Amino acid sequence: AASDVYKRQTEAFSARRLTASLLRLPVWAQATAVYAVSRVVTLLLFSIVLRFQAPTFWSDNKPPTFFEFLGFWDADWYRRIADEGYPRVLPLTDSGDVAQNQWAFYPLHPTIVGWLRDMTGIDYKVLSPIVSHIFALAAAIAILYLFRRHADPARALAGTALVFFFPAAAVFSTGYSEAAGIFFLALSLLCVDSRRYLLAIPAVLLMDLARPIGVAFSFFMLIHLLDRIRRRQTEPYPLLEVLTSWALGVLSCFFAVLPPLGAWMLTGQFDAYRKTEAAWTGHTEVFTQWLTASTRYLGWWGPIALAVLILLFVWGTLGPTGELIGRTQKQFLFGYAVYLLLFFTPQTSTLRLLLPMFGLAMVQARSRSRTALATALIGFTVLQLLWISLLSVSYTHLTLPTSD
Repeated sequence: AASDVYKRQTEAFSARRLTASLLRLPVWAQATAVYAVSRVVTLLLFSIVLRFQAPTFWSDNKPPTFFEFLGFWDADWYRRIADEGYPRVLPLTDSGDVAQNQWAFYPLHPTIVGWLRDMTGIDYKVLSPIVSHIFALAAAIAILYLFRRHADPARALAGTALVFFFPAAAVFSTGYSEAAGIFFLALSLLCVDSRRYLLAIPAVLLMDLARPIGVAFSFFMLIHLLDRIRRRQTEPYPLLEVLTSWALGVLSCFFAVLPPLGAWMLTGQFDAYRKTEAAWTGHTEVFTQWLTASTRYLGWWGPIALAVLILLFVWGTLGPTGELIGRTQKQFLFGYAVYLLLFFTPQTSTLRLLLPMFGLAMVQARSRSRTALATALIGFTVLQLLWISLLSVSYTHLTLPTSD
């Protein structure tokens, strides 16, 4: 018994020393270390799942190579954008509806990868996940800096680890555009939180060219601007910040409609983007799609479960557990939640679309218990393996590219 106690004390002491050593590093190095460990774990999980992967549409090899495996699902649509661009005539199904096409996906990631491919001659499928890893590393650094503005260094680092071990964070190792979108989102929030509104403008533009976060960011800016007006007696709101913040607010609304506007201009069809999105969702309802989906999966318990989830989100964000999130991140969380409830249809990509809500990681990071953090990270790793497996091996019978 005495030896067991000694062993536990030694392990705890070693963990404290490791944590202390890590926290003495520069902030960027801390983020890099956490990110590197998360990517080693994720790539190991991908390699495990690849062993069970049967031949699919997305691979010319049987079984697929590792880089081809990282290019499954929507990553293939990004490749098609780099190869073919966007269609000027919307493809139609046999029933006359708009078929799935590139207009549902944003141009930043495939454009960057396409440029690098043309300059280096390296295959797109190899370059695409590499570019994602670079953007994800930059996102880890930006997120850690953002978290440290409202939390002590240890908790901020724990929160960053939770973000990059989150089950859907596996997508940061694939040819998707999530990594770029999360980086520019974190950079935008960091600029807004530090009241550097002009610096946020190019970050928001690039974010809106990477992922469909623009409408949610516009909701957030409305909340932020109204809050600054409301609190101007306790937090000074000088004229320069009034002008720059409102400029960012107005421009964020304009940037949010750039992809739909581009689809309209190139196809000549005003609702080209909306009809393309409907090719995946099958409908264009507002909010009621959540009630429909919850009822379909859980019966009459569905709307109750949905209401409970919403209440837990509000309590976790506004209650004592959300004290480390920071006002700016809380405002974005509410803006993004409204966006999801209004426009998003629950489907297999739901978990992935929760990634912009990375601020919620600080709710769990509030605990100083190393055991709680380790348990969360291990649980996330197991769920990440399950998530990768369900979205690849379980769908090997497909013969056409499909959005996840």
